[in-house]
Amino acid sequence: MHHLYRFLVLPILLGASPIVAGAEFHVSPSGLDTAAGTEDAPFATLIRARDAIRELRKKAGLKEPGRVVVHEGIYEMQQPLEMDVVDGRSDGQPVTWEAAPGAKPKFIGARKVSGWTPHEGNILKADVASLNLSKLQIRQLLLDGERQPLARYPNFDPANPLYGGWAFLTELPEGASEGHVWKREGYVKEADVRKWSRPEEVELFIFAQYGWWNFIEPVKSLDPVTRKLTLAKDCGYDLHPHNRYFFQNALEELDAPGEWYLDQKSATLYFWPPKPLDQADVRIPVVESFIRMRAGVKGITVRGLSFLGCNGTAVTMEGTEDCLVTQCVIEHCGSMRGSGVSLQGGKNNRVERNEISHIGNTGVGVGGGDRKTLVPANNVVTNNHIHHVGVINKNAAGVGLGGVGNVVTHNLIHDGPRMGVQFSGNNLVIECNHIHHVMLETQDGGGVYTGGRDWISSRGTSLKYNFIHDIVGVGQESAGLKVPFFAWGIYMDDNAGGLDIVGNIVARCSRAAIHLHNGRDHHILNNIFVDGGERQIEFNGWRPEHSYIKNHLTTMVEGWSSVKDLPAWKGMRGMDIDPRNAFFPDQTMMSGNVIERNIVVWSKPELRYVDARNCLPEHNLCDYNLAWNGGQPIRTAVSKVGPDQGDDLLAGAGSFQGVAEGATPKGWGWNHKPLKELKSAVQGGVLMTDGAVSKDPKNPHSVIHSPFVPFKAGASFRARLKVRSTKPEAKVSAAFMMFVAGKGYWEGARTEIHLTPEWQEVEVTGAMPRETDGKWKDWMSQFCVRFDFPVEGAVLELKDLSIREAGPMDEWSAWQSEGWDMHSLVADPRFVDAARDDYRLKPESPAFKLGFKALPLQKIGVVAEGEEN
Repeated sequence: MHHLYRFLVLPILLGASPIVAGAEFHVSPSGLDTAAGTEDAPFATLIRARDAIRELRKKAGLKEPGRVVVHEGIYEMQQPLEMDVVDGRSDGQPVTWEAAPGAKPKFIGARKVSGWTPHEGNILKADVASLNLSKLQIRQLLLDGERQPLARYPNFDPANPLYGGWAFLTELPEGASEGHVWKREGYVKEADVRKWSRPEEVELFIFAQYGWWNFIEPVKSLDPVTRKLTLAKDCGYDLHPHNRYFFQNALEELDAPGEWYLDQKSATLYFWPPKPLDQADVRIPVVESFIRMRAGVKGITVRGLSFLGCNGTAVTMEGTEDCLVTQCVIEHCGSMRGSGVSLQGGKNNRVERNEISHIGNTGVGVGGGDRKTLVPANNVVTNNHIHHVGVINKNAAGVGLGGVGNVVTHNLIHDGPRMGVQFSGNNLVIECNHIHHVMLETQDGGGVYTGGRDWISSRGTSLKYNFIHDIVGVGQESAGLKVPFFAWGIYMDDNAGGLDIVGNIVARCSRAAIHLHNGRDHHILNNIFVDGGERQIEFNGWRPEHSYIKNHLTTMVEGWSSVKDLPAWKGMRGMDIDPRNAFFPDQTMMSGNVIERNIVVWSKPELRYVDARNCLPEHNLCDYNLAWNGGQPIRTAVSKVGPDQGDDLLAGAGSFQGVAEGATPKGWGWNHKPLKELKSAVQGGVLMTDGAVSKDPKNPHSVIHSPFVPFKAGASFRARLKVRSTKPEAKVSAAFMMFVAGKGYWEGARTEIHLTPEWQEVEVTGAMPRETDGKWKDWMSQFCVRFDFPVEGAVLELKDLSIREAGPMDEWSAWQSEGWDMHSLVADPRFVDAARDDYRLKPESPAFKLGFKALPLQKIGVVAEGEEN
């Protein structure tokens, strides 16, 4: 076990509250609702206890505290315990629902199935007509309290539960793209063609398009000849080749232990039990939830109860005040839309010291507060152990946080398909959490994630002293799944701004430790970033032509306009800028970010310290940081080279002299050609290339390449050329590229070129991989310049291209010459034991000279009661 775990992985302390005076009722599985509700004559249900408190208050005007003591045993819930304004606090006196001292009462929202008879082979069947399931969508079956896989193809792979057991959509047949409906149609491989007696019941479970999350959609048909799959309705995203999927809910697919299928027409359940059922418990979740507290409820505490198996959210608090859910166990609850706990609206509520696991959707959802006035709700999620969420809905988080002034702190969150904490709101607090092994099934997300397309979301939020590590990510490619892939530890997406990101430890994330996607006004201070998988820090800004500006500017302006004149927002950082005026003359808009006194450490020499695109030091500050790559040269996003060395490697072929009119010059070719009629040919000594875009993932936009020239490992090169476009404000990106069919592809850093109808001379510079770099391959022998031109209806004009070897420049020096990290150090930070995740600094650490402050490691994660502060 890593050293730091001694501080971070602590037990959640359970215990009973002291006895309180006032109305007290008892509940036991052996009780009767006609009894008196005393300890000797308990009620049988929570609902009867609730009604008893209501009756007592109505008759006697009870103003003392109320208490419902729940004794040991299994309780089969028939309907949720509903509480409204009459069930909460009376004149300030609370009502507590809690386990008896030493008891662990369990509530089950699933009906037991019995009466099994043989069907075929290992498959048994049971009549479930008495369970009245006809009006419910049943997608869960529990065996001894654990979900079993709905009959599916391909079968669930218990040896590789996340990355095995998938089929993959295949390429469209020749000519099939014409009229293809991407959100409703796809093609399966010949081996995956299936035949079902009831295709209208079959569902497609798919990670569509980019694989951001999954969808479950009804199938209309699967043509056995063409292999064309058609859905009954549009999927949320396009169905792309290589998307992973499986079919579910067909009796014909029930062919493996654990699988089941419910024929709702005949009310017959079919099941292949993985073990004998004589001592097993088989149940179908039918109750929507266990406890619902409505608006107006005050002062309710739920303590020490366990909840297993429901279709929706186990516990909901809507508009409540001063309510507490604590020391409970919530497991195997929720389907596509069901969470563990939902706390929305109200104020001063707490979800504390619970274990929440194997949830269909999000572990805990919390909101509340007033965005206009920034009055906080002060709802708190603290000291919980939340794990294995998103079992069915892969767009699930450990905690989904929103509203104003709500708090997520000291939680242990792990094993989830997407974010650990996903948030959007203002003046939120996310502190001292331990988050690891999330983004296990999706891509383009992070351990902690937010977006800010409306310009105002997430501003004022504090993200401090969290330990975030092993953030994975999954890509979908022609060769299958790519793991790890494209995930960050801290991800400030889509223009999010105004956060304090202080004192966090972020380690081993597949893409980078932190990503600011056009981030603004962030203060990123005193963090430790360790071993990003592709780079360590990533800044990626927008320019005026970026599609997000075109698509979201209206939303940004509306968000800013809705609060800019409100008194509460006057002190919010960065709110004095109108989104319509956010671009500087240099055509960038990322600004106000301060990145100081951070420690950045990584081990692979080929990886970059930072990757910065459309983010300039004139508008952002990055300094007084410590960078260390084990003594290896520091690579950055800035590639500068010295004077040219030697002759033009193209030998003048880039001038196009002597090339026949209308001909494509020798060595030039298309990487991607979205339309057959596109041309790339010489006219008047200029190479003219048609721009286009398409939805075909194999040919997304126009891409051409120059002739190949000899490769030299580790050498730097400069390409010079003149370019213009027939369309104003067009954009082309250029990069050095190497490619050998069947062996591999390499691409250097891209240079973004903003075109006008006037000629401009530009440079593309960069270094080739060294033989010691992880990306170097023995097939590398020649390279070219690649030009991406994703501009519909425009023509890229290019001439006078030359490629020469150039003198190298140290990349750290090049980075500093741009105005970044002017006072930063390249030095070993002197961790106590980084190999065991002990990131304490030794007294002689050079980081202290830069102003770095020691982190309160003992306060991260779940802590014992009384030690939170």
